[in-house]
Amino acid sequence: MAVQRALVCLAAIAMLFQLAMAANHTVGAPGGGWDTSTDLQAWAVSQTFSVGDNLIFKYTTNHDVLEVTKANYDSCGTSNPMKTHTGGNTVIPLSTPGKRYFICGSRTLWPRNED
Repeated sequence: MAVQRALVCLAAIAMLFQLAMAANHTVGAPGGGWDTSTDLQAWAVSQTFSVGDNLIFKYTTNHDVLEVTKANYDSCGTSNPMKTHTGGNTVIPLSTPGKRYFICGSRTLWPRNED
């Protein structure tokens, strides 16, 4: 019984430690943001993301954050997002490992999307 308690206690401590290690990543910070003046590819490469971290998007309310497939990201396709976030301040938890793709639905941020 004492061994089981010790294991449960260690597991709880490990979970708390993992939560304490979670990081908040403000997209584009410190010198930029969710806009065309920021090299978001370079920003993303400079970060180390882990499950449990949060992406924080800060943007003006005439913009949004769309989570899309890789195909839609590559083509700047905004018509069928998996998720849409609005309001100017969006927190997206990274709850699973893997790549995720985000774009803005505003045509001003995706000039390749213009006809």
